Amino acid sequence: MKKGIYRVLAIVVALTMAFMGCIAFAEEETIKIGVSAALTGPAPLDGERTMQGINMAVEEINAAGGVKGRMLEVIVEDDQNTANIAVNVINKLANDPEIVAIVGPHRSANAMATEQIMADAKVPFLTGASSPNLVTQVDNPYFFRVRGSDSFVGEIIAKFALEDIGATRIGVIYNNDDYGTGGRDVVVNYLTENGVEPVVVEGHNTNDTDMSGVIIKCRNAEVDCLIVYTHDPEAAILTRQLNEMGLDVPVVGPTTFTLPTYLGLVTAEETEGFYSVCDFVSGNPDPLASEFQQAFNEKYGVDPDLFAACYYTAIYVLKDAIERADEITREDIQQALLETKDLPSVYGTLYANEDGELVHSAVVAQIVDNTPVFSTVVHE
Repeated sequence: MKKGIYRVLAIVVALTMAFMGCIAFAEEETIKIGVSAALTGPAPLDGERTMQGINMAVEEINAAGGVKGRMLEVIVEDDQNTANIAVNVINKLANDPEIVAIVGPHRSANAMATEQIMADAKVPFLTGASSPNLVTQVDNPYFFRVRGSDSFVGEIIAKFALEDIGATRIGVIYNNDDYGTGGRDVVVNYLTENGVEPVVVEGHNTNDTDMSGVIIKCRNAEVDCLIVYTHDPEAAILTRQLNEMGLDVPVVGPTTFTLPTYLGLVTAEETEGFYSVCDFVSGNPDPLASEFQQAFNEKYGVDPDLFAACYYTAIYVLKDAIERADEITREDIQQALLETKDLPSVYGTLYANEDGELVHSAVVAQIVDNTPVFSTVVHE
């Protein structure tokens, strides 16, 4: 009798240990992806949308069986949208040997401040940072951009101002950081090469709250169009003060003017006559973009923005690379990312060029009743 009880106990113990071993194995076998996101700081909604896009992609992929039989797991750190904290975050993520790739940081200045850390650690990173400086001033084979570069977007903005608006006296207002100066250079070069010298080219600093000086310069120069390259909070201040000071001209800019943070700080009256050349906007008739918008809205109760679309796409780009990689290592994933081609996405078909840029199209949107309205898609 006792032998029978011992035998049953032994079987129970063995099964329990096997079960615990399976749990440990499953936890051990997740594919870890580091994320540097702006969960707090001047634009926390950007970080919230970033994580919603990432989490939605991870949930979809894991529900479908994961990648190579392993679940994806994200290790998230808050970079607060500042360079010094982003450096600390990336050091922590890059030094974790279990993390095979990093997503973020987003802002160009933060990506510029951290890219060498990731190069030294030989960890591939995917970012929505769009400054051309990340290519023209950086030689990093581990850098991959999951948005249209401002080397392309800036030209479309300038071309739109010239050809669609018919502007001849253009003012250029930009942020003095890497994002703004990179966009400024592309815009000014394109205008100049096409015979139009901007009548005002004026920068401002992040967190500036008074734009009246540059507005007065633009008004005195009788500008007939403004091209603005800056971030959400500064763009909102500029928009309000343009309205208050009565400078009523068309405004063309990048994705900034389609973002919920910006649109939540301004009114429909203030954004009348504004245009945005961006990488994603709701209403895009492309089937994948439309399906993504519907699924995101059903899940979170809001339409997706740039951050949601960009980092949702980043996870699927990594999924594709990991599936094609020989081994799930940083080096093999980096090589697979470089070989990305013909990958369907909410941004159209993706492919990696020699600089690691994956997105090669942009969307033109008009702001109507303080809402971005899809107009057309422009390809490189």
